[in-house]
Amino acid sequence: MIQYLYHSLRDEKIKKIPSPKVGSWIFSYDLSPEEIDTLVSYGFDRDIIEDALDYFEVPRFEEEDGVIYFFTRYLVHRKDGQISTAPLLIAISNSYILTISHEKPEFLDDFVHGRRTLTTTQKVKSFLLFLDTIIEKYDRSLIRIRREVLRFYGNIEDITEEDIKKTVALESKLSDYLSALIPTNDAFSALLRKKGKIHFHEGDVEILEDLQQDTQQVISSAKNVSKTVQNIRSAHSDILAHKLNITMKTLTAVTIILTVPTIVSGIFGMNTWLPFTHGAKGFTIVMIIIFGISWIIYEHFRRKNWI
Repeated sequence: MIQYLYHSLRDEKIKKIPSPKVGSWIFSYDLSPEEIDTLVSYGFDRDIIEDALDYFEVPRFEEEDGVIYFFTRYLVHRKDGQISTAPLLIAISNSYILTISHEKPEFLDDFVHGRRTLTTTQKVKSFLLFLDTIIEKYDRSLIRIRREVLRFYGNIEDITEEDIKKTVALESKLSDYLSALIPTNDAFSALLRKKGKIHFHEGDVEILEDLQQDTQQVISSAKNVSKTVQNIRSAHSDILAHKLNITMKTLTAVTIILTVPTIVSGIFGMNTWLPFTHGAKGFTIVMIIIFGISWIIYEHFRRKNWI
């Protein structure tokens, strides 16, 4: 799927055009072989375009024949309610700005339909605006994840098995975010090293540096939240181990205490002569012996906090 969009400072809103012209945005996704040939005819590299259609492509920066290629990953909301990341290529040539993705990037719909202003003739600013939107989506998602993690943290002793599964899913999601954000931040650094060869307008370099700083802050935030998730799971494991240890101590103490009556009654139940076996008070004396020994053992375990 390929769409051509154009918006200059003199236009009221963005519009679709039948074919590309200088300063237009080529919005493309889920490309067919014929559409790939079309993009190649506009001066874009075939191999890099095909890389952009690989769902597992990692963020990076490349420059080929005067064209800037910036790979990143954006957030995707799946039908099952889960969030994952998908690759996005943003390319800037002398004539066009191009976006290619494996599937339709929903966050770009706001620009396509004019809900957010995008001046396609300002290619570098458009490029930075796309990236700023992506980083902003990550930041908002991390805020929601942090809120959910803190809810678990506040009820750590009452965490259920289902909650543990949720924390594992959150940790996996955060790992996915970091796998996208860290290489993207490295790509920003590579792009800044090439700033002398790229036609940045006044203020664009400062915007890119601010964007890199924002990305670094989001990375730090994701790492902190991931560390909190790990601490929650570790604390939960320690609490469970402590509770199990207390239970085992209690069961051991109770078992020992209950063993005393068994041993004493077994001794006095033997078919031989024993003290107190023929008197009327024998049963009472045996019971006093059982109770006395059991009480001594109970007090011993109580002082050691086993009971």
